[in-house]
Amino acid sequence: MTASKSPRAAPKRAAKPAPAAASKPTARKALLPENGMSGFSIDLSAAGERAKLAALPRTRSAMRVASGPALDLGRLDPETAASHYLDQALESREVRKFSRPVAGGVPSDFKSLGTEVSPLTGTTLVKFRQHLNKIPVYGSLVVVELGADNQCLAINSSIGTPKAVANVAKVAPAEALAVAAKAAGVAVSRLAQTPRLNYYFDQRRASWKLVYIVEDVRQPVTKAGRRGVDASVKDYVVDALTGSLLAALPRIPAMSAVHETVVDALGRARTIAVEKTGSRRRMHDSTLNLTTYGFRFRDPTADADKLPGSLYKNPPKPWPLEAIGAHANVAETVRFLRDVLKRNNIDNRGGEVVSTVNCWDREESTGTDREWRNAYWNGEQMVYGQVAFPDGSMLSIASMLDVVAHELFHGVTEATSRLEYQSQAGALNESYSDIFGVIISNRGKPVGKWTWEVGRDFNGPGTFLRSLADPTRFDQPRHMRNFRRSVPPYTYERNDYGWVHDNSGIHNFAAYKILTRKRGSKFLFSPEQVAAMFFLALTIHLSRTSDFAASRRAVLAATRSLFRKDPPATLKYKVAAVASAFAAVGIK
Repeated sequence: MTASKSPRAAPKRAAKPAPAAASKPTARKALLPENGMSGFSIDLSAAGERAKLAALPRTRSAMRVASGPALDLGRLDPETAASHYLDQALESREVRKFSRPVAGGVPSDFKSLGTEVSPLTGTTLVKFRQHLNKIPVYGSLVVVELGADNQCLAINSSIGTPKAVANVAKVAPAEALAVAAKAAGVAVSRLAQTPRLNYYFDQRRASWKLVYIVEDVRQPVTKAGRRGVDASVKDYVVDALTGSLLAALPRIPAMSAVHETVVDALGRARTIAVEKTGSRRRMHDSTLNLTTYGFRFRDPTADADKLPGSLYKNPPKPWPLEAIGAHANVAETVRFLRDVLKRNNIDNRGGEVVSTVNCWDREESTGTDREWRNAYWNGEQMVYGQVAFPDGSMLSIASMLDVVAHELFHGVTEATSRLEYQSQAGALNESYSDIFGVIISNRGKPVGKWTWEVGRDFNGPGTFLRSLADPTRFDQPRHMRNFRRSVPPYTYERNDYGWVHDNSGIHNFAAYKILTRKRGSKFLFSPEQVAAMFFLALTIHLSRTSDFAASRRAVLAATRSLFRKDPPATLKYKVAAVASAFAAVGIK
């Protein structure tokens, strides 16, 4: 996180970027679709919708195989059952808003991305990717939710119709790889990625294209040891017919355990877990699988090959305050992931979470010795800079729990929905991290006494970056009528990747309204419930190009799923409360 962008930015900027080349537009009545997708969501807990699809398992020739008896979907594997439900919904005359996209006379098909059981809802979720001519449609996603005996509970989707697009590439994959390598400024021999054909909606030209996607290309360090303010990892989109570069998408990362109570840089008592061998300790929590290192104020970009740095060991010296902050705050975030959201670390496989403190990018520094107001997930680990105060003291950004949680959730996003870091998808990427950062940093306090600001002291004593309760305090919009528009190309210098740090305020404000919604004198939802709602939306229902409307559908779908066993009147009230929060900020 920086005052202006993530993962990397020039910290000299104020709380948000304001390039001189652009200005805020006047309010518009409506926004044009920007991802080429049509969205649809249906939930069978709603009586009217249940009636439409009640006969799904026995329609379409009674779900017969050849002339045999009707299928018992409860006996099938979830993936096969979900596929049957999806076919039925696409062909049902009762569900007119959801149909199989056809382009050039060819109908789309849907291939499974896998099945998972949500520990939060106990339901089974089967994901599908849309294909046309056996080519995947970039950003498409259909989620079928199943209950006991494979009962269809809900369907949520974003699908496209790539019309008038060729289905045979004229450019070889090797040529596309060479284009990506040239754009990244690296030798093609350095890239091990395989270019993948996709149908891709080109926002700049508002048309579908047949493209190659080259994912996760790490940007090089120049001779001067710099990448500048741009992202360190990008996906490249290459036109498969002409070989031209269409887009560069920033991606936005025999011992025994002992516990010690220590005091962090903010004077708070923290309990951290470290490993002990004899009289020696090292800053590794084997239970949560997290480790903290120091970088001795080296540059995490120019010296990236030297990350993660030196492991902190103790005794004889006490643990440094910046290391305590990182270790304790990452542990709090990981415990929240495990205990509340039932996710096993960032990758959901219990993978190690690595933190490196005392990083210093001299070129992005403010000029104060060793000050570097930045922290980010680099795709593999966390790196942290530090803030200098007027009295000469330093405060590591690792000491800020909300910032640590914010950045780690960028890692969760990268491992799940992979929301693009541009335009509305990028604003969602930022907003979801803000939401979880605020929830985690306020955990244990009554909601009425929460701190809604993000990034306290990030730009110096008493400063903040953003506020969920009042985005306008930091020059963010809080309604779609004030959405800050931009046109491609989306770059940091030109328009902050489509004003991702501005427009995130709209979605943040919707989350604030949900968190503070009351029924009578009591809050309608607990913070843990809201966290689960947004977590399911982010990790299950969103895809790379999801926009604000898709997030609204996703949070509503998660709400219905989480509270499906509530009395019908209660469920209806909760769903209406969530819908009204999004409507209040103009997300419809």
